[in-house]
Amino acid sequence: MPRFLQRPFAFHQKGKHFYVHAHHRTHGSFGTNVMELGQEVDFYGGPDDPSLDDKITAGERQLSITVNKLNQGEQVTSAEMATLVCALGIRTKAMRSALTTMVPALIAGIRAKIQKERYVQRELIRSLHDPAKRRQLIYEKLRKDHGHLSRELQARLYSQMVPRWKSFVLEQEHKFIEEAEHLLELFMDRLESESEKIASKAFLGALSKGPESPLRVQKMMAEMTFEVLESGPDERFILGDCGPVATFSDGKSRLALGAIEEGVDRSMIYLPISPTRCVLARRSRETTPLSLASINQMSAELSHEFFIAIESDGASLATLRQAIGSLVPIASHSDITRLIADDR
Repeated sequence: MPRFLQRPFAFHQKGKHFYVHAHHRTHGSFGTNVMELGQEVDFYGGPDDPSLDDKITAGERQLSITVNKLNQGEQVTSAEMATLVCALGIRTKAMRSALTTMVPALIAGIRAKIQKERYVQRELIRSLHDPAKRRQLIYEKLRKDHGHLSRELQARLYSQMVPRWKSFVLEQEHKFIEEAEHLLELFMDRLESESEKIASKAFLGALSKGPESPLRVQKMMAEMTFEVLESGPDERFILGDCGPVATFSDGKSRLALGAIEEGVDRSMIYLPISPTRCVLARRSRETTPLSLASINQMSAELSHEFFIAIESDGASLATLRQAIGSLVPIASHSDITRLIADDR
């Protein structure tokens, strides 16, 4: 979690050091320096390539200015608030963990769909009626049986096989499907074994576009209006390690990045920026924002490991600690499998 976002929640400052109350799902409540909380070595890459980390650090300076201006009640543009929400929507361990969970589920769902629908068999039968597919499979068969061939010899063997392709398919269907499915299984096994690496690469790829990614910011500005909520006299916002959280048109709460279901839109996004202020983005001004208690509950439920608060402890904070990680960040394994199975 970026330090500039933690500092406004500090209960104590000593020079350039800011101290916050962390509420961890397993370690309980404790005071700590923001320099030591939510930081991870090489989170944005490796020691051999610090370029992404340097780029993100440079971008955080402007984000920090935006947060400070908002907390001081100064005028901030919608573009600046959208940039802040977009940047913090992906720059958290909660988002990275969500991706590393989703990718294996996605691969498993694709595998299940292929097995269920007999993909290889359908492609083989399709080759009997589709000249392009027939050509592809014949050349694959020739390369497998004969290795590298000259173009002339390939063409001659191809012309000899075309008239016999239908009978060949019918005679060799079982063996052909078995071999193809074996190769497909090997490919899917490799994908699954590298799923975490794939997810990390996707995460770093998204980060490399920077918070100023015009497409993300422009889309959010087109969809939503921005304002700042203020707490009541006896209420205080917490900040979850998930960053911004959102409610969606299907009634569910998720990380603010978005839903994978088609037609499910963000209704409202909440990003606490201090114990007394929270950025609100909403699709419709007619939609009533959640109460502060509900926002805190959602932040805790979508947090990965901890949240921070201005208070050290209390019954309500203890309840929120128990809720950490109780909501699915984006989509569950069963959700992903179902969506893939339903896709036609």
